[in-house]
Amino acid sequence: MRNSPIAPATLQTVAIVGLCFALGAGAGTAPVSFQMLGITMTIAVTAAQTHGASVTLDTVVPPGGGPPAHIHTREDETYVITRGHFRFWHGTHVIDATPGTVVYLSRNEAHQFLNVGSTPGEMVMTVVPAGIERMFLTISDRGLTPPKDLAEIVRLGSEYGITYVAPLAAINSQ
Repeated sequence: MRNSPIAPATLQTVAIVGLCFALGAGAGTAPVSFQMLGITMTIAVTAAQTHGASVTLDTVVPPGGGPPAHIHTREDETYVITRGHFRFWHGTHVIDATPGTVVYLSRNEAHQFLNVGSTPGEMVMTVVPAGIERMFLTISDRGLTPPKDLAEIVRLGSEYGITYVAPLAAINSQ
């Protein structure tokens, strides 16, 4: 495993899961799965299990799927790619991410990702602190989809300290 490209991601995932269990995660709760904007999300470690410190979601993203460019004012995100090929944009940087890649996105920096592969991609996303999963669940429960519900999605985002910005993919490809 030492020379494997997935080794660092595997070790980080094991460390995150170990920390979550040490904080009381996994105490008999069943994972919650839902669809949000075409992405299947499963809450693997809840905010309650980490006392609000973080939430961890397993996400399956269809080809061409991903969120619009946005800025978080409250959360930092770490992604561990487990399957597929993603492209992340943050600020003026572009990262091509395949299995084993770990991507950290800090709050207050514009970012977005896209599944650029031809098959569904999967990644484990840990958000610090927890809370944004409530917005994801609201969007899912209400069946909100762009473009018809864009104004409501933007309004919900602002409640959670999120601002949507011009697509970074277009800006960084010029």
